[in-house]
Amino acid sequence: MPESPAYPILPASAAGAEGGRPLRVLHVYRRFHPDYTGDGIYYTRLIPHLEARGIANEVLAYETVTPDGVETGAVEGIPVHYLANRYGEASEIALLRWLAAHLDRFDLVHLHAHVSRSFLAYAFARARGRPVLFSCTLDDSPTQLLAEYKRRNRPLVRLLMRSISTFVVISPHLLRRSLETVPPSRLAFIPQGVALDFAPVTPEDRAGAREALGLAAEDMVLLNVGSVSRRKNIAFLVEALARIPDPAVKLAVVGPLLEDDYVAEIRAIMAREGIEDRVILAGFRNDAARWFTAADAFVFASTAEGFPNVYLEAMARSVPIVSTFLPGLTDFIIDQGRAGFMAADADQFVAAIRHLRADPGLRASMGEAHRGFAERNLELGTVAARYAALYRRGEAGPVPAPLPDLRVSFTRRLSEGPAALGLEEFDTPPDWQPLLQVVIDTEAHFDWHKGIATDFGEVSSITGMEASFDVFRKHGVKPALLIDHPIATQEVSQRIIAKLAAEGCEVGVHLHPWTTPPIVEIKDDWHSFSGNLGTWLERAKLITLTERVAELIGERPKLFKAGRYGLSPNTFDTIEDLGFETDLSICPWYDYSHLGGPDFSRFTSRPGWFGRTRRLLSLPTTAAPLGWLGRRPDPVLRAIQSPLGRRLRLARVAQRVNAFVPRRLSPEGCELADMRAVTWRLRQDKLGVFTLSLHSPTLQVGNTPYVRSEAELQALLRDLDGFLTFFRDEIGGAFTTPSALHARLATLPAGRR
Repeated sequence: MPESPAYPILPASAAGAEGGRPLRVLHVYRRFHPDYTGDGIYYTRLIPHLEARGIANEVLAYETVTPDGVETGAVEGIPVHYLANRYGEASEIALLRWLAAHLDRFDLVHLHAHVSRSFLAYAFARARGRPVLFSCTLDDSPTQLLAEYKRRNRPLVRLLMRSISTFVVISPHLLRRSLETVPPSRLAFIPQGVALDFAPVTPEDRAGAREALGLAAEDMVLLNVGSVSRRKNIAFLVEALARIPDPAVKLAVVGPLLEDDYVAEIRAIMAREGIEDRVILAGFRNDAARWFTAADAFVFASTAEGFPNVYLEAMARSVPIVSTFLPGLTDFIIDQGRAGFMAADADQFVAAIRHLRADPGLRASMGEAHRGFAERNLELGTVAARYAALYRRGEAGPVPAPLPDLRVSFTRRLSEGPAALGLEEFDTPPDWQPLLQVVIDTEAHFDWHKGIATDFGEVSSITGMEASFDVFRKHGVKPALLIDHPIATQEVSQRIIAKLAAEGCEVGVHLHPWTTPPIVEIKDDWHSFSGNLGTWLERAKLITLTERVAELIGERPKLFKAGRYGLSPNTFDTIEDLGFETDLSICPWYDYSHLGGPDFSRFTSRPGWFGRTRRLLSLPTTAAPLGWLGRRPDPVLRAIQSPLGRRLRLARVAQRVNAFVPRRLSPEGCELADMRAVTWRLRQDKLGVFTLSLHSPTLQVGNTPYVRSEAELQALLRDLDGFLTFFRDEIGGAFTTPSALHARLATLPAGRR
């Protein structure tokens, strides 16, 4: 896979060249305060970089009223127009009047807030030929904007939102939410940036800053910068500090005390815990940079953020970050355990602080790693180049280089088909004997009806797989066992896996992110698909699982399968980097997008090669659509996946009338007749490689919906026996293993691959 974002910042024709035709951009804010980090970032830091790239900028403040009542002012040479000062009020009529008088001076409008609820102002700008950009920075993605309107009005609002040319999102989380409403072509991912026009902080710099602030050299200073408000969750930080008895560990909170009742609650906690002398509520300060320089760690527990600029300031000054998990944000910018720590709860948060306290060398190395991340991805000039390119979209010029550590991709990319993974499917030679491998997802059992929240790593069901294994031995079949973290680390399952491996069963990894350390993310459907996690967190989990499996079987595993089939393009890059040879994750014809997972509707059951070396093999789960429309998949899929088809739930209707029924080659939910039908159907399509798959808990009564009684278990085993006999005797096939398939398929000429 090429090293580029899944959702490119711009199409290949876009330009961001310096020295191009000067552009004039009108930035529209609801409230504009240049001394605040958020609204003022473009003003005090980003806008000068845009000016250097030939972008002229002016600001229109919608609601802000200044004491002097000036209609147009300037700060550091940038014109700022105050709409409410000019017309005496902030209203859409006033906005339209201002635009009618001044829009001709601008080439485009960049909205930093939703100021025209009727969308009239945006439509007016578009009608005058001006692109309208909208920045999503906290809870204002197009999906969230749409939700602000009454349900009956949303179809109209969705149409009116087309007056916005492009939504600019600053975090992977906002990108995820935006993709629920608008297509990738109308989105631009541009993260926040930070000024790096100073050398990395030295120990001498840190010592000098501490002395100037009256902090002791031996103190460990935990810093938080931001308002003291409930959203910022400062009480969590104070209570975490109280759990660390070391009096030299101190918390400094730099920011305005916005909510008096909340501040009183915090002071009450400090008094109750006896830590008044260890907490500094510094209030608003103009010297925040000095506090960052003095800090040993930056601590953060906010409940909602777009892309906190305070993270960037900490990175710039080589300060490690300890943060509670923020979905679609921390997992993409914090390399867990190497550049900082994410915490799922107070216990993990406190443990991270103690770890940093005990290891000054780790604090230093994490800070250096964060500074490097900022230099590679978030330097303000780099970010400005992306905005300049976006503003100049369509003009000739170079496209900014991709951000190497911010490759944002989700499992939804798979709806594009094999090309999204760089996968090249292929056919086996027609004279080959049909080949069948058996793959068992060997995992902890839980209540499938209640979801992954009920998975507590219980592995006793593996004894059912051991007791049922004779059905495979009878036919000389050696199933591949893809094991999750609980199976790889508990004694009862380790014994059984080692025994079956000694019999010749290949053992690989089955990545269930919700049970694989480091477990810092939210336990929900979205995060159960590992491809939705940031690359670093997914990689960290896979490294952990791979090491445990290697310890168990005495060699590095070569087989990979994503739990819940939850691949993304980033997953393929990771498994190649970690030395895997075969992926077994793709599940053709099945769509898990309603859970936040992948849609495999455009994939087939054919094997394929992928990766930079084209030596990584994809062996999909075998599946086919049955039913009286099963032979016409393309038009059926177009109808099912259309907006109208999704609203009418045509996929469910098609299954109920037996028109289009995807069936997996598995005894789970399929009787022998269905498995035979899938096989014959795919043999007619010349498929030569088949995968029979099932879950280990199914081989014991009561663990999955497929086996609820001893009678159902015996019926399933009979179907397995019958199918293996059928494949050998009626299909004329042979049994194989993933590694044997890889070795044989790799010998095919290039034209076959």
